Amino acid sequence: MDILKPLMKMIWAQTEKLDNKRIASQTMPTGLVNILDIPYINDGNKYHLLDIHYPENTNEPLPLIIDIHGGGWWYGTKDINRFYSMELAKRGFVVANISYRLVDDVTIIGQLSDIFDALKWLDDNSERYPIDRDNVFVTGDSAGGQFCCLTAQINADDDLRSRLKLKSNSFNFKSAGATSPVIDLISPNPMMNANLTSLLGTNWHKKSPYYFLMDFENIATSVLPPFYIVTSSGDFVRKQSYKLSEILNNLGVENQLCDYSENYDGKKLPHVFSVLFPDIPPAKKNIDDLTSFFKQHM
Repeated sequence: MDILKPLMKMIWAQTEKLDNKRIASQTMPTGLVNILDIPYINDGNKYHLLDIHYPENTNEPLPLIIDIHGGGWWYGTKDINRFYSMELAKRGFVVANISYRLVDDVTIIGQLSDIFDALKWLDDNSERYPIDRDNVFVTGDSAGGQFCCLTAQINADDDLRSRLKLKSNSFNFKSAGATSPVIDLISPNPMMNANLTSLLGTNWHKKSPYYFLMDFENIATSVLPPFYIVTSSGDFVRKQSYKLSEILNNLGVENQLCDYSENYDGKKLPHVFSVLFPDIPPAKKNIDDLTSFFKQHM
């Protein structure tokens, strides 16, 4: 399996080049207060930073969205989601866009530890920002969609959080948004299975104490908040969105699955299209619908 690591790094290096080109061609949203590169762990690590965005002239507390970027666990920081997070904020939210360490430097438990450290920091420092602590939401895309799902369950499950030795916080997520989530890395799928060694830190996957996290169905319970789920015509993990909806339906958890199955501008809408291209009409509609779903659950 180690032979896959150079290949994965090469793939994500190419993705970084494409992302840099995409971001350079886009226009930054206006009308926002943007506080960048806030350390949630003060250790000088660029992956322990978060950004906070909220509308200018905000005079009252606003609901908080915590955004967890994707990147296949191997790649990315909050910066690849910055314009998307800013678009969320323009809909009347404070948005905390967080980075976390990547594999191969850490395994999945290190990534979850970073996410829960960021939650703890936001909990402890919320008075610095116009945050309505009674209305907090979590969202994520692709690998960040997996973290969105795991975070929603772990945060509502004291026993599981204690078992994983993750920091507690006082947030109670009102709902969650999963964009093209990757929730099952166990079912036969070479593309997904290839990540198990790095995420778990061992070739003997089933012996890892965190193997059970690799399929969200293993931990999902009825304590989960309502979910808004997004997929699209060109989403290579489209089936996983349907699986998430099925899991939630079986648990009696409210969820809304939105499949943008039609093409846009003669092309299929790609994986995490609303994050990549937040200014195109289907993405604007998706962002409007996601934030409306959140506001309905305040």
